Amino acid sequence: MEHLITAEEFKQLARPSSIHLDESHIMAYITEAEDASIIPAIGYDVFKAITTEEPMSEPMSNLLNGCEFTGSERPCGAEQLMRCKGLKATTAYYAYARMLRADGAIVSRAGFMQHEDQYSRHFDDSKLKQYNDVMDIAERYLASCLAYLNTIQPTPKAQGSRARIYAIGD
Repeated sequence: MEHLITAEEFKQLARPSSIHLDESHIMAYITEAEDASIIPAIGYDVFKAITTEEPMSEPMSNLLNGCEFTGSERPCGAEQLMRCKGLKATTAYYAYARMLRADGAIVSRAGFMQHEDQYSRHFDDSKLKQYNDVMDIAERYLASCLAYLNTIQPTPKAQGSRARIYAIGD
């Protein structure tokens, strides 16, 4: 299966990360980001067209790499210049957020552990500030991609995946 980005592109597009990251770990997070966040938003048909189409059409190349476009996001319907960050950057940030959430922890025979020097300790999931910040950026990038994609073909509106609020009563 083709991916939107490579491990090397991940290192260039996401926030700074260690040069010692294992490529197979990066690719696992990229796969998860594509499967859980990108494909449900843009549709598998668009994903497949981007990853397999040769030569890639200009609109799909713009969606993948980013571009400027004219859209109507203003309440009055007036057009304005907008920027699509691109699916490459979006995928990098979703993968980066997943890596932050794992925080270097791995599953061992003793459970979910995090290494510290020679020893390891059980994973503590109390630090969500960085994760939330990166996810906010990833979701904004995805929304910009969907706004551009909507100028090419009708698409559903992006929905956040972290929390849903339901109004009950009056």
